[in-house]
Amino acid sequence: MPLEEIVIEHGGVAARVMPERGGIVTACSVDGRELLYMDRATLLDPGKSVRGGIPLLFPFAGRLDGDRLVHAGSTMKQHGFARNRRWTVVGHGTGAVRLGLDSDAETRSAYPHDFRLEQTVTLLPRGLQLELLVHNRGAAPLPIAPGWHPYFPCASADKPRVRPRDVAGLDPARFTPDAEFDFGVTAPVTGRAAFDVPALGRLRLEFSPEMRFLQCWGLPGRDFICLEPFTGPNNAINTAARLEVAPGAARVLWMRAEVQEDPSLRSG
Repeated sequence: MPLEEIVIEHGGVAARVMPERGGIVTACSVDGRELLYMDRATLLDPGKSVRGGIPLLFPFAGRLDGDRLVHAGSTMKQHGFARNRRWTVVGHGTGAVRLGLDSDAETRSAYPHDFRLEQTVTLLPRGLQLELLVHNRGAAPLPIAPGWHPYFPCASADKPRVRPRDVAGLDPARFTPDAEFDFGVTAPVTGRAAFDVPALGRLRLEFSPEMRFLQCWGLPGRDFICLEPFTGPNNAINTAARLEVAPGAARVLWMRAEVQEDPSLRSG
């Protein structure tokens, strides 16, 4: 049976979301121009990690030291489990879709908490917003350090031409076309960052104040660049950098990605 992609459209913006593959945003176009990179072969192969779109990373983004979740005494691989779970459609309108994921015996075996997640994807005039609601249904504080992992189109040869704006400490020379790069910097306190990306022009990212880290990743010979708002660096959920949701309470995090309308900023 083919995997279902939910389509939302409004004005000149359209997006697709696949509930069965972690609630991932698989595509977003603005006036016919694709905002996201997607390797469809990985998307359609359940045995592979998806390379593309915007995966949600929960309960943490990045890697744990020794793959160990300290407070639970368990192990968990990079980026947690939410991107590998089947989500359900909670609501679907013209310009938005909301998906849900509940804890179960499998999630509790490694992450011993009861929770409800809802991710809402909403179209914006020049892009989209993702909002994550985390509801703690348990009796103990819920430790989290989530993030998003957007893939943006960028020809491998163009990576040295990517220019960060308003991101202190990010040296564009680290965007190497002939070697993997994987590094992070402290996110701007404004919660706003911009990048000039040859395939897109001016790309603007905004994120909630709790997202205090920007991770950057790319592979040689692959035509994408990942600019990822995280709660904190690797292992954050095991440190004071984590967030906590009180018993019975909920917390909301969000990110936005939009392209500037001025076509003079684009090339290619």
